[in-house]
Amino acid sequence: MASLRQALGIEFASTLATSFAEIGKMSKLREGKVFNFAPHCLSSVNTSYRGDCMEYWCVPCGTTQLTFELWGGGGSGAGSCCCQQGVPGGSGAYARKTLTTCDLGQDMGGWCFFLAPGRVTDCAPCCHGYQGCKTWVCGMNSEAQTAIGSNFCAEGGAPGKSCCLAYWSEDYNCQDRVDFGGGPSDGSFRDGTMGTTAGLGGWNRTNDCSCYFGADAGVAGRPGFFRIYNTANNCWARQMLPYPAKIIDDMGGHITTQQMGDGCINSWRGCMAGTSFVNDTRCGSFMMPGTGQPTATSCGGSCCYGWKGSSGFIKITYCSCWVGVNKDCAFHFCN
Repeated sequence: MASLRQALGIEFASTLATSFAEIGKMSKLREGKVFNFAPHCLSSVNTSYRGDCMEYWCVPCGTTQLTFELWGGGGSGAGSCCCQQGVPGGSGAYARKTLTTCDLGQDMGGWCFFLAPGRVTDCAPCCHGYQGCKTWVCGMNSEAQTAIGSNFCAEGGAPGKSCCLAYWSEDYNCQDRVDFGGGPSDGSFRDGTMGTTAGLGGWNRTNDCSCYFGADAGVAGRPGFFRIYNTANNCWARQMLPYPAKIIDDMGGHITTQQMGDGCINSWRGCMAGTSFVNDTRCGSFMMPGTGQPTATSCGGSCCYGWKGSSGFIKITYCSCWVGVNKDCAFHFCN
């Protein structure tokens, strides 16, 4: 009679192939060697080092398939003075491009690329933040240039925006989202409209986005927004910080953050914004790539800087179709 361990082992073996097939339907599993690139200049602008945080990468010999994934940097929060509050920065775009020579029998070894993962932005001192920095890749020799094209990039997120007494305005009270984008012809801030007039943020939801170019596929960035449920108390406000696609989930979303801690520094929101990445100080931390950052709040008197927009990111996955017989590179290459 078989033991329980043996029975479980037999059952596991009999369902393994089916389980992996089901997982494969839910998510694109890219096996192979993976390199990740963040900008060197995470905490400050440094134009003296490798052309402002750019890197070079050359393809290892034997590679026949190569996938680039790019994330644009997150938009910075806006600064606030007197009695201003507002909308956080937007998320960066996501872009993916695959190069292959599997059917040509060629080796990509020696192809070199210029990598520019978007750096963090400066801290914004005024009511309009900074757009997140663009992430891009280009070829350094003729083969690489032809394969990657001249416009492969992911744009950074929309800038944050503050305005006077935003969290005390009855116009915004109990609205599902307030993002300062363009609404109908009167420029309303409220959600549910898709007009072509720019709102107070200087952009509109119909024509403006954090876009991607030169890719096989991608997902545009999205704006941040806030909700306010009680205009008599600032602590009821929630800034919704947008994160980009393909990091937590397929399409990206928003991190709900509470209005707590020092009004200028937004200490509670800062911890939330760092989700799963190391969080340091409000002006220079390495947040989750491509995530829009908090706009400062001011309740009278002083002026406060908005948070720096987070960095961009580049992920490279490569493999060899010559390993085994699977032309989709399902076998690990040099792992």
